[in-house]
Amino acid sequence: MTELIEVYRTPHERSCLDRGLVLASQGLPFARVQREGFHVLLVDERFVARAAEELRRFEEENRGFRLRSVLPPAAPFAGGASAAFALVLLVLGLAQWRSLFGLDWVEHGVAHAALLRQGELWRAATALTLHTDLAHLLGNVFFALCFGYLVAHGLGGGLGYLAILVAGILGNWTNAWVQAPGHLSIGASTAVFGAVGILCGSEARRRHLLMEPRARRFAPIGAALVFLLYLGLGQTERLGEIDVLAHVFGLLWGLLIGFALPNLLARGFLRRGPQIACAGAASALLALAWMLAFDRI
Repeated sequence: MTELIEVYRTPHERSCLDRGLVLASQGLPFARVQREGFHVLLVDERFVARAAEELRRFEEENRGFRLRSVLPPAAPFAGGASAAFALVLLVLGLAQWRSLFGLDWVEHGVAHAALLRQGELWRAATALTLHTDLAHLLGNVFFALCFGYLVAHGLGGGLGYLAILVAGILGNWTNAWVQAPGHLSIGASTAVFGAVGILCGSEARRRHLLMEPRARRFAPIGAALVFLLYLGLGQTERLGEIDVLAHVFGLLWGLLIGFALPNLLARGFLRRGPQIACAGAASALLALAWMLAFDRI
Protein backbone atom coordinates (compact mmCIF):
# COMPACT_ATOMS: atom_id res chain seq x y z
CA MET A 1 0.00 0.00 0.00
CA THR A 2 1.36 3.39 -0.98
CA GLU A 3 0.73 6.52 1.04
CA LEU A 4 -1.64 9.30 -0.04
CA ILE A 5 -0.02 12.73 0.14
CA GLU A 6 -1.80 16.05 0.43
CA VAL A 7 -1.16 18.32 -2.58
CA TYR A 8 -3.84 20.98 -2.13
CA ARG A 9 -5.91 22.44 0.72
CA THR A 10 -8.56 25.18 0.63
CA PRO A 11 -11.64 26.27 2.58
CA HIS A 12 -13.46 26.72 -0.74
CA GLU A 13 -15.13 23.65 -2.26
CA ARG A 14 -15.28 25.22 -5.76
CA SER A 15 -11.50 25.74 -5.82
CA CYS A 16 -10.92 22.13 -4.79
CA LEU A 17 -13.29 20.83 -7.49
CA ASP A 18 -11.54 22.88 -10.16
CA ARG A 19 -8.12 21.54 -9.25
CA GLY A 20 -9.46 18.01 -9.03
CA LEU A 21 -10.61 18.41 -12.62
CA VAL A 22 -7.09 19.51 -13.57
CA LEU A 23 -5.64 16.31 -12.10
CA ALA A 24 -8.34 14.16 -13.70
CA SER A 25 -7.64 15.71 -17.12
CA GLN A 26 -4.04 14.51 -16.84
CA GLY A 27 -5.01 11.01 -15.79
CA LEU A 28 -3.74 11.47 -12.24
CA PRO A 29 -5.79 9.51 -9.67
CA PHE A 30 -6.70 11.48 -6.56
CA ALA A 31 -8.98 11.54 -3.56
CA ARG A 32 -10.96 14.54 -2.33
CA VAL A 33 -11.65 14.65 1.41
CA GLN A 34 -12.62 17.12 4.12
CA ARG A 35 -10.32 17.71 7.05
CA GLU A 36 -10.98 20.18 9.86
CA GLY A 37 -13.21 22.36 7.69
CA PHE A 38 -10.87 22.31 4.67
CA HIS A 39 -11.27 20.62 1.28
CA VAL A 40 -8.17 18.56 0.55
CA LEU A 41 -6.78 16.78 -2.50
CA LEU A 42 -4.68 13.66 -1.93
CA VAL A 43 -2.62 11.74 -4.49
CA ASP A 44 -0.51 8.61 -4.41
CA GLU A 45 3.05 9.39 -3.33
CA ARG A 46 4.30 8.19 -6.74
CA PHE A 47 2.39 11.03 -8.47
CA VAL A 48 3.08 13.88 -6.05
CA ALA A 49 5.66 15.58 -8.26
CA ARG A 50 3.46 15.44 -11.38
CA ALA A 51 0.40 16.60 -9.48
CA ALA A 52 2.27 19.51 -7.92
CA GLU A 53 3.58 20.58 -11.33
CA GLU A 54 0.13 20.44 -12.94
CA LEU A 55 -1.37 22.48 -10.11
CA ARG A 56 1.49 24.99 -10.33
CA ARG A 57 0.88 25.44 -14.05
CA PHE A 58 -2.86 25.82 -13.47
CA GLU A 59 -2.25 28.56 -10.90
CA GLU A 60 0.19 30.34 -13.23
CA GLU A 61 -2.13 30.22 -16.24
CA ASN A 62 -5.14 31.46 -14.28
CA ARG A 63 -3.46 34.15 -12.19
CA GLY A 64 -5.48 37.33 -12.37
CA PHE A 65 -8.42 35.65 -14.13
CA ARG A 66 -11.81 37.23 -13.51
CA LEU A 67 -15.19 36.03 -14.73
CA ARG A 68 -16.46 38.89 -16.89
CA SER A 69 -20.02 37.79 -17.53
CA VAL A 70 -22.60 35.33 -16.29
CA LEU A 71 -22.86 33.56 -19.65
CA PRO A 72 -20.04 32.82 -22.11
CA PRO A 73 -20.38 34.20 -25.63
CA ALA A 74 -23.17 32.59 -27.61
CA ALA A 75 -22.24 29.68 -29.86
CA PRO A 76 -22.62 30.23 -33.64
CA PHE A 77 -26.09 30.96 -35.07
CA ALA A 78 -27.89 30.88 -31.70
CA GLY A 79 -30.04 33.93 -32.43
CA GLY A 80 -30.57 33.24 -36.14
CA ALA A 81 -31.58 29.63 -35.62
CA SER A 82 -34.03 30.60 -32.87
CA ALA A 83 -35.69 33.14 -35.14
CA ALA A 84 -35.84 30.60 -37.99
CA PHE A 85 -37.41 27.99 -35.72
CA ALA A 86 -40.12 30.42 -34.59
CA LEU A 87 -40.75 31.48 -38.21
CA VAL A 88 -41.19 27.85 -39.33
CA LEU A 89 -43.81 27.26 -36.62
CA LEU A 90 -45.69 30.44 -37.55
CA VAL A 91 -45.63 29.75 -41.29
CA LEU A 92 -46.79 26.15 -40.89
CA GLY A 93 -49.50 27.28 -38.47
CA LEU A 94 -50.77 29.67 -41.14
CA ALA A 95 -50.58 26.92 -43.77
CA GLN A 96 -52.57 24.61 -41.51
CA TRP A 97 -55.41 27.06 -40.81
CA ARG A 98 -55.60 28.36 -44.38
CA SER A 99 -55.52 24.81 -45.83
CA LEU A 100 -52.67 25.97 -48.06
CA PHE A 101 -52.59 24.29 -51.50
CA GLY A 102 -56.01 22.86 -50.70
CA LEU A 103 -54.50 20.30 -48.33
CA ASP A 104 -55.70 19.08 -44.95
CA TRP A 105 -52.48 19.54 -42.99
CA VAL A 106 -53.85 18.10 -39.74
CA GLU A 107 -55.17 14.96 -41.40
CA HIS A 108 -51.83 14.26 -43.05
CA GLY A 109 -49.57 15.40 -40.19
CA VAL A 110 -51.22 14.57 -36.86
CA ALA A 111 -49.41 12.07 -34.62
CA HIS A 112 -51.94 9.24 -34.96
CA ALA A 113 -50.77 6.44 -32.65
CA ALA A 114 -51.99 3.54 -34.78
CA LEU A 115 -50.55 4.96 -38.01
CA LEU A 116 -47.22 5.72 -36.35
CA ARG A 117 -47.00 2.12 -35.19
CA GLN A 118 -47.79 0.97 -38.71
CA GLY A 119 -44.78 2.81 -40.12
CA GLU A 120 -45.92 6.37 -40.86
CA LEU A 121 -42.97 7.68 -38.87
CA TRP A 122 -43.05 11.14 -40.45
CA ARG A 123 -46.06 11.96 -38.29
CA ALA A 124 -43.78 12.14 -35.23
CA ALA A 125 -42.11 15.15 -36.89
CA THR A 126 -45.01 16.82 -38.69
CA ALA A 127 -47.19 16.83 -35.56
CA LEU A 128 -44.66 19.13 -33.87
CA THR A 129 -45.56 21.90 -36.33
CA LEU A 130 -49.36 21.71 -35.96
CA HIS A 131 -51.45 23.52 -33.32
CA THR A 132 -55.07 23.70 -32.25
CA ASP A 133 -55.40 27.51 -32.30
CA LEU A 134 -53.43 30.75 -32.25
CA ALA A 135 -53.05 30.82 -28.46
CA HIS A 136 -51.65 27.29 -28.52
CA LEU A 137 -49.19 28.25 -31.27
CA LEU A 138 -48.02 31.49 -29.67
CA GLY A 139 -47.53 29.79 -26.30
CA ASN A 140 -45.32 27.15 -27.84
CA VAL A 141 -43.40 29.71 -29.91
CA PHE A 142 -42.71 31.74 -26.75
CA PHE A 143 -41.39 28.81 -24.75
CA ALA A 144 -39.53 27.43 -27.77
CA LEU A 145 -37.69 30.74 -28.07
CA CYS A 146 -36.92 30.87 -24.33
CA PHE A 147 -35.57 27.35 -23.92
CA GLY A 148 -34.43 26.87 -27.50
CA TYR A 149 -32.19 29.93 -27.41
CA LEU A 150 -30.55 28.72 -24.20
CA VAL A 151 -29.85 25.35 -25.84
CA ALA A 152 -28.48 27.06 -28.96
CA HIS A 153 -26.43 29.46 -26.82
CA GLY A 154 -24.37 26.56 -25.53
CA LEU A 155 -24.57 24.05 -28.39
CA GLY A 156 -24.86 26.31 -31.42
CA GLY A 157 -27.93 27.00 -33.51
CA GLY A 158 -27.47 24.05 -35.85
CA LEU A 159 -26.67 21.31 -33.36
CA GLY A 160 -28.99 22.77 -30.72
CA TYR A 161 -32.14 22.82 -32.84
CA LEU A 162 -31.34 19.50 -34.49
CA ALA A 163 -31.15 18.01 -30.99
CA ILE A 164 -34.45 19.68 -30.01
CA LEU A 165 -36.16 18.37 -33.15
CA VAL A 166 -34.85 14.83 -32.58
CA ALA A 167 -36.00 14.90 -28.93
CA GLY A 168 -39.47 15.99 -30.02
CA ILE A 169 -39.69 13.31 -32.73
CA LEU A 170 -38.57 10.57 -30.36
CA GLY A 171 -41.00 11.85 -27.73
CA ASN A 172 -43.95 11.60 -30.13
CA TRP A 173 -42.83 8.22 -31.41
CA THR A 174 -42.48 6.77 -27.90
CA ASN A 175 -45.82 8.28 -26.88
CA ALA A 176 -47.56 6.51 -29.77
CA TRP A 177 -46.48 3.11 -28.45
CA VAL A 178 -47.97 3.59 -24.98
CA GLN A 179 -51.22 5.32 -25.95
CA ALA A 180 -54.44 3.81 -27.30
CA PRO A 181 -54.39 3.21 -31.09
CA GLY A 182 -56.82 6.08 -31.69
CA HIS A 183 -54.72 8.63 -29.80
CA LEU A 184 -54.12 11.90 -31.69
CA SER A 185 -51.51 14.48 -30.74
CA ILE A 186 -50.24 17.78 -32.16
CA GLY A 187 -48.10 20.65 -30.89
CA ALA A 188 -44.48 21.73 -30.49
CA SER A 189 -44.41 21.41 -26.72
CA THR A 190 -43.00 17.87 -26.92
CA ALA A 191 -39.96 19.49 -28.54
CA VAL A 192 -40.06 22.35 -26.02
CA PHE A 193 -39.79 19.85 -23.18
CA GLY A 194 -37.05 18.17 -25.17
CA ALA A 195 -35.20 21.51 -25.04
CA VAL A 196 -35.68 21.67 -21.25
CA GLY A 197 -34.33 18.12 -20.98
CA ILE A 198 -31.30 18.95 -23.15
CA LEU A 199 -30.47 21.97 -20.98
CA CYS A 200 -30.77 20.03 -17.75
CA GLY A 201 -29.09 16.86 -19.07
CA SER A 202 -26.06 18.74 -20.38
CA GLU A 203 -25.71 20.63 -17.10
CA ALA A 204 -25.94 17.37 -15.14
CA ARG A 205 -23.17 15.94 -17.35
CA ARG A 206 -21.01 19.01 -16.78
CA ARG A 207 -21.37 18.69 -13.01
CA HIS A 208 -20.59 14.98 -13.26
CA LEU A 209 -17.36 15.72 -15.14
CA LEU A 210 -16.44 18.28 -12.48
CA MET A 211 -16.97 15.58 -9.84
CA GLU A 212 -19.31 17.81 -7.88
CA PRO A 213 -21.25 16.42 -4.89
CA ARG A 214 -23.95 13.94 -5.81
CA ALA A 215 -26.78 16.28 -4.81
CA ARG A 216 -25.50 19.00 -7.16
CA ARG A 217 -25.10 16.49 -10.01
CA PHE A 218 -28.78 15.53 -9.83
CA ALA A 219 -30.12 19.03 -9.14
CA PRO A 220 -30.58 19.86 -12.88
CA ILE A 221 -32.72 16.73 -13.31
CA GLY A 222 -34.83 17.87 -10.38
CA ALA A 223 -35.20 21.26 -12.05
CA ALA A 224 -36.40 19.53 -15.24
CA LEU A 225 -39.08 17.69 -13.27
CA VAL A 226 -40.21 20.95 -11.67
CA PHE A 227 -40.62 22.48 -15.14
CA LEU A 228 -42.61 19.44 -16.19
CA LEU A 229 -44.95 19.71 -13.19
CA TYR A 230 -45.36 23.47 -13.57
CA LEU A 231 -45.71 23.75 -17.36
CA GLY A 232 -46.31 20.25 -18.65
CA LEU A 233 -49.72 19.68 -17.12
CA GLY A 234 -51.48 22.71 -18.52
CA GLN A 235 -50.93 22.95 -22.27
CA THR A 236 -53.45 21.69 -24.79
CA GLU A 237 -51.82 19.17 -27.11
CA ARG A 238 -54.15 16.28 -27.71
CA LEU A 239 -56.68 18.14 -29.87
CA GLY A 240 -58.48 19.50 -26.83
CA GLU A 241 -56.92 17.52 -23.99
CA ILE A 242 -53.63 17.53 -22.13
CA ASP A 243 -51.12 15.04 -23.52
CA VAL A 244 -48.97 14.68 -20.41
CA LEU A 245 -47.09 11.60 -21.63
CA ALA A 246 -45.91 13.39 -24.77
CA HIS A 247 -44.35 16.04 -22.52
CA VAL A 248 -42.81 13.39 -20.28
CA PHE A 249 -41.23 11.49 -23.16
CA GLY A 250 -39.97 14.68 -24.79
CA LEU A 251 -38.30 15.62 -21.51
CA LEU A 252 -36.79 12.15 -20.98
CA TRP A 253 -35.34 11.98 -24.50
CA GLY A 254 -34.00 15.50 -24.03
CA LEU A 255 -32.24 14.50 -20.82
CA LEU A 256 -30.58 11.55 -22.57
CA ILE A 257 -29.53 13.64 -25.56
CA GLY A 258 -28.27 16.46 -23.35
CA PHE A 259 -26.17 14.06 -21.29
CA ALA A 260 -24.51 12.73 -24.47
CA LEU A 261 -23.98 15.98 -26.41
CA PRO A 262 -20.79 17.19 -24.63
CA ASN A 263 -18.98 14.37 -26.44
CA LEU A 264 -19.84 16.03 -29.77
CA LEU A 265 -18.76 19.46 -28.58
CA ALA A 266 -15.38 18.02 -27.64
CA ARG A 267 -15.01 16.89 -31.26
CA GLY A 268 -15.30 20.35 -32.76
CA PHE A 269 -19.03 20.67 -33.36
CA LEU A 270 -19.03 24.31 -32.25
CA ARG A 271 -17.27 25.31 -35.47
CA ARG A 272 -19.38 27.04 -38.12
CA GLY A 273 -19.08 24.21 -40.66
CA PRO A 274 -20.57 21.44 -38.47
CA GLN A 275 -23.23 23.87 -37.23
CA ILE A 276 -24.33 24.64 -40.79
CA ALA A 277 -24.42 20.91 -41.55
CA CYS A 278 -26.61 20.25 -38.49
CA ALA A 279 -28.95 23.10 -39.43
CA GLY A 280 -29.24 21.63 -42.92
CA ALA A 281 -29.97 18.19 -41.47
CA ALA A 282 -32.74 19.59 -39.25
CA SER A 283 -34.33 21.47 -42.16
CA ALA A 284 -34.07 18.46 -44.46
CA LEU A 285 -35.57 16.16 -41.83
CA LEU A 286 -38.63 18.36 -41.37
CA ALA A 287 -39.05 18.96 -45.11
CA LEU A 288 -38.76 15.25 -45.83
CA ALA A 289 -41.39 14.48 -43.19
CA TRP A 290 -43.92 16.80 -44.82
CA MET A 291 -43.11 15.50 -48.31
CA LEU A 292 -43.79 11.98 -47.09
CA ALA A 293 -46.98 13.16 -45.39
CA PHE A 294 -48.34 14.51 -48.69
CA ASP A 295 -46.94 11.58 -50.67
CA ARG A 296 -44.70 13.83 -52.73
CA ILE A 297 -41.75 11.39 -52.87
